[in-house]
Amino acid sequence: MRNRATLIFLTLIFLVFVGCDKDEARIPNYFVEFATVVKTKSSIMFELDNGYVLTPDKSSNYDLDNGNRVILNYTPLESGSIKINSVQVVFLGTIEAVENPSEIESDAVKIISIWKSGKYLNISLQVDYHSKAHSSGLFKDMQLDIPILYFKYSRLDDPPGAPTLKYLSFDIENLRDENFSIYINTHEGERKFDFYIK
Repeated sequence: MRNRATLIFLTLIFLVFVGCDKDEARIPNYFVEFATVVKTKSSIMFELDNGYVLTPDKSSNYDLDNGNRVILNYTPLESGSIKINSVQVVFLGTIEAVENPSEIESDAVKIISIWKSGKYLNISLQVDYHSKAHSSGLFKDMQLDIPILYFKYSRLDDPPGAPTLKYLSFDIENLRDENFSIYINTHEGERKFDFYIK
């Protein structure tokens, strides 16, 4: 019994020394946020939805247009600038005013998340995607005095594929100071999302 206790004690001591011998490798901090590209002739910056502007380091070279909506993965640097890890361009649309938008055909989608941030409405959704381009739009019923919106999504002629995560943004600057509702066709039926002024 005493030999067994000694063996367990020595094993634990060995494991502690082996565990302490490893150098700790820290993964750098990184952030993933929606941003809007602010591009001039000589520089490119990224404006977050809260108005904060991020300036990438000189090693960042991306072919982006002014006003592009992106998902930005970045690491803050001690100099105050950022190192870009990846940039994904996101669809950016506007509100279209039409008569009877509820009658526009729409394929069902799975809503992962929908939120208002700054002057944008952001949507994360899952759709069945194979290979062809899909279309989407945000429509306002122009016959109503209150802002009622309809999100419409069409797979067009895309054959059956696999569940794919998509991100979309819509400029809703005109509704920034108004309460509004959005109707979306989902696999569970039409859902209503209400947004209120904070």
